[in-house]
Amino acid sequence: MQVEGEAQGTEESLQKFLKDINNGPRHAHVVKLEKKEIAPKDGEVEFGFMKTSESGYEAMQ
Repeated sequence: MQVEGEAQGTEESLQKFLKDINNGPRHAHVVKLEKKEIAPKDGEVEFGFMKTSESGYEAMQ
């Protein structure tokens, strides 16, 4: 399964976030973590999920 996401925050919180997702949850096996920098979006304060045609999430529904 492939998972894609975006995050923004302080440099310190983003580094911790990347470390945590690279380890994955207890029963997960993370094979590869790719990252790229994108422009921050002002005013975003919420977290949400979105289906994409390229993710495994849509197939699980």
